[in-house]
Amino acid sequence: MTDPAFQLLLDPLRQESGRQLLVTDENLHDTPLYELQNRDILLVTNRHDLYEISRAQGIDSEYSDFDFDHFADGSFSQILYRVSKEKPVVHHIINQARRLLPVGGTLTMTGAKNDGIKTYAEKAGHYFGDQQRPEKQGSLYRARVRHLTSTEPALEDQQYALIRPCVTWEGGLLFSKPGQFGWNKIDQGSAFLATHLKDFFQSLDRPPTSMLDLGCGYGYLSVMAAQLTDAEITATDNNAAAVASCQRNFIEQQITGTVVASNCGDNLAQHFDAVICNPPFHQGFNTEHGLTRRFVASCHRLLRNGGRALFVVNRFVPLERFAEADFDVKKLDENRSFKLILLTRPAGRRHYSTRPAGTE
Repeated sequence: MTDPAFQLLLDPLRQESGRQLLVTDENLHDTPLYELQNRDILLVTNRHDLYEISRAQGIDSEYSDFDFDHFADGSFSQILYRVSKEKPVVHHIINQARRLLPVGGTLTMTGAKNDGIKTYAEKAGHYFGDQQRPEKQGSLYRARVRHLTSTEPALEDQQYALIRPCVTWEGGLLFSKPGQFGWNKIDQGSAFLATHLKDFFQSLDRPPTSMLDLGCGYGYLSVMAAQLTDAEITATDNNAAAVASCQRNFIEQQITGTVVASNCGDNLAQHFDAVICNPPFHQGFNTEHGLTRRFVASCHRLLRNGGRALFVVNRFVPLERFAEADFDVKKLDENRSFKLILLTRPAGRRHYSTRPAGTE
């Protein structure tokens, strides 16, 4: 479904003739980007799927954790931004925008009232020296703030760019940063899954030589698994902040394996002995059943015959129903919030394709 807040960016886009920067994250998932074709615009996103989609449509694109350091001051005449869900991300982008715009350049932001757009517009106005009230468009708002002379200090962004040790576990500290779900804590679902990892590895028909952490976040489950198995671990996530954090934890923990930027493992072709997964079904993130199906389909494509996967999901997610056609399914445990589902790919069943789920 097209994000209506993105549509509010199109008129300002058409009105500007200079080089423009569009900053995007998960809010633009499934949004058609054809309006950007044949325009002098650069799309920067922290979502690997959006990066691949935009490149396939011929749009100049970069995938990063909103790292703009390689751009010179005043590189863009306009920056277009549908505000993100997390305050540190929004503050970071507003801070970067003032440097990236020349005097007279414009930061255009859109969002709903409950996204905090009115507050962000006020803060950007102070920081840019151009206090403007956002214009209301139905249930949405659009704010256009010009870069004028200002000496106001930068907004507090929790040192967004810094990967820092901040999550305590029995082996020490794990590194993480803002911009990803649960960045400064151990997710309760992941902790629940971790308590069953030893039994999970022992249940396999042979000691695993390869394991996939599908939707790895900052890498907590990979770190926990590495204490129990000598398997080479591949961790993958769509979010650039998660990929960067997980890479740092692999280095710090001396984990043998690779961290790959990928949406649901779509660009992986290897078959794994084991898969572990805590997909993003949490409040405030995508809870549509289509995403559940996608993770299950990717697991089926990437798991070897006879291999096993361990999923943790919220109790209301009908993962068993989506998996029963392709896996032997067993609920191992549950608590008040989560359930653990064991999926076994029957031996002798043919792998029909190594293409990403949804393209077969």
